[in-house]
Amino acid sequence: MSFHKRNEKKGLSLPGLIDIIFLLLIFSLVTLSISEAKVETKRRGDRGVEFDLPESRTKDTEEVDRLLQTLLFQIDYLDPKNKSGPKAVWVLKPSLHDSLSLEGARLIAQRDSLYRPFPGNFLELSDREFRRSPACQIIRESIREYKDQNFFKPDLSNAIEVRAIKDTEFRIVNYILELCSAYGDTIPRVVLRTLTAKEAVGGI
Repeated sequence: MSFHKRNEKKGLSLPGLIDIIFLLLIFSLVTLSISEAKVETKRRGDRGVEFDLPESRTKDTEEVDRLLQTLLFQIDYLDPKNKSGPKAVWVLKPSLHDSLSLEGARLIAQRDSLYRPFPGNFLELSDREFRRSPACQIIRESIREYKDQNFFKPDLSNAIEVRAIKDTEFRIVNYILELCSAYGDTIPRVVLRTLTAKEAVGGI
């Protein structure tokens, strides 16, 4: 009995090709309909569906954030009720023995007079006059003292924090940045945050 080898042509068959073309046609029609709907929505000025996304901050995170963990300079009005009055800096220091809240640190700063007002015309002062102001002196002395007591060697975890009201002049923040940068890698980070209404001195 002899066997004959059958030569079969490999490739797409006509029914398979028709199915593929049909699927591509359906995909094109659906895509076109969605695109036209989006264009029409933009023309009418309709707003999309808005979602209330959950906040990522937990209660535990907020409570930790309210604890003083490093030297903090708080920039606020000397009298929070008088927005046209002079600004002042409060020096808030963490406790060595237990956790200290921001509110507690502000009370201690008030009690120990660890705050100084900036001159009303400090933007017009020369750099030398500005650096000699009582506010700049207490900032400079506080950084040097805290560094000598806590930052013994370069470490990425060493940081100074600044919390300031929204309209704080850059000259104040820049002065603190310059002082910290003078210590090089010993104070590699300065954390800047906007002071909330509850954190203001008037909220005590």
